[in-house]
Amino acid sequence: MLLPESEEYHLLYTDEFGDDVGLDEVQLLDPPLEERVPKLCEMLNSSNAYLSYQSALVLTAWGKDIGLNKVAQFIDTEVVSTFEFSPHRITDEDNVYDDLSYAIYLYGLSGGDRDKMLEVFKKILAIYPKYFFESKLKHGLIKTEFVELTFPIEKAIKETLLKGRIYQASQLLPVLAKLNPKKGWEMISNFTCFFRVEPDPIINVTEALKYCSSKESINLLKQYSSSDSSIIADEAKKSLSYLLMN
Repeated sequence: MLLPESEEYHLLYTDEFGDDVGLDEVQLLDPPLEERVPKLCEMLNSSNAYLSYQSALVLTAWGKDIGLNKVAQFIDTEVVSTFEFSPHRITDEDNVYDDLSYAIYLYGLSGGDRDKMLEVFKKILAIYPKYFFESKLKHGLIKTEFVELTFPIEKAIKETLLKGRIYQASQLLPVLAKLNPKKGWEMISNFTCFFRVEPDPIINVTEALKYCSSKESINLLKQYSSSDSSIIADEAKKSLSYLLMN
């Protein structure tokens, strides 16, 4: 744990006024605080693995290639999976790769190189079946719309299903359907056969269906609109409205 009076704490957790805002908010500072970049770059090679990890999150989010390169290294070696840097608040599973995914997404928003971003997303998808991901990778991918990732996403879904991570596999379904509605539709049947699985993959099925414009998808959404789960019913109604308006 860093002491609030330390330089590292100031670099990672305070805004331009020196107020404590947390690392998540520091990642979102616009424009980035360029005067901090040299020190953060030094921290990338710190013997303290947590400092190295967090400085990579900030630098990557700020659009710095040196941060993205470190993130790619973390993914290649899978070393960060041994430290439990980001335990999930409910399941206690390590969400570290999801946090790295979010930093990659922010790298793109900060003007980072598209091709470099694409390659690191491919690395993340290759390990997706092995590790826990809450939702940040899903949201980043659905907003960036890399059509080049269609096959890696499809492969990640299939392999994650084989690992028994049904809900996690379903999270990438809306992304696949948005990139390639035909492939998304073909994959949906893999998730409609489960009954009362928690968390329920149908929530992601209903989201994916809004990208599959067909009579069949409309009928399926009408069915889910009557679900006794308010979350599923609401998502189905939103997707149905989207389909009928487009």
